[in-house]
Amino acid sequence: RRFKLRPARNTTVLSMSALKWCRSMQRSKVFFFVCLTLMSLSAEAGIYLDRIIVQFAPEDRGREDVIVFNESTTENAFVEVSVQEIVNAGTEQEEKRVVTDPKKSNFLVTPAKMVIPPSGKKQVRLVDMKPASSDQERVFRVTFTPVLPPLTEEASVIRVVVSYQTLVLIPPRKPTDQLDYSRDGDRLVVSNKGNSFVLLDGGKQCPDPENCTEVPGKRLYAGNTWETTLPMTGPVSFQATSHNGVKKLTIE
Repeated sequence: RRFKLRPARNTTVLSMSALKWCRSMQRSKVFFFVCLTLMSLSAEAGIYLDRIIVQFAPEDRGREDVIVFNESTTENAFVEVSVQEIVNAGTEQEEKRVVTDPKKSNFLVTPAKMVIPPSGKKQVRLVDMKPASSDQERVFRVTFTPVLPPLTEEASVIRVVVSYQTLVLIPPRKPTDQLDYSRDGDRLVVSNKGNSFVLLDGGKQCPDPENCTEVPGKRLYAGNTWETTLPMTGPVSFQATSHNGVKKLTIE
């Protein structure tokens, strides 16, 4: 199954000739807006990925792959790949550290640059260089950015460069699931006391089997706490996914 991922970053490039023409229309805000809107229809075709999330398995071989597809049927796609390590993920102290030396992060992504032919695809390998070497889960974001050729002076288009990210989860040596939770009427507080993520989704409250209300879920990294207001005061159930598998969680 292929997924088009949410943009990580947008960059709009406007040619000088097009910009000058649009500026000449600034006295009429309506025409200026229409100008930019019509020009944006000429945005470049881009890339997409086959995976939203890469979850390494405990005691795995230490490598996973992401496939990058070129949407264009006529042009090559030039793509650069960058990596960030997410420290204290999901907390107020969250920090994104750019990975420049795979030996220090023990995480390698290769290749860092690629050329994908029209309607083609390329494989990018993600390597955990020291599997099961940490007592805490490691979290990375891998960004795939199309690189466009220079604009010509005569070009009258807006080209939008959209980068895409994959979330990478590398489990600790021994993943542990430990969720603490408390209820106060329709208020729910859940804390992840384990050493790796737990994804709560598929939430619902059912006063009776034929009458269920959906409850939004949450990904809780190690050390995260989630507070939410439930639709009603009755029991709530979630599907809890972690490195140790999937199980049903019911909170009275």
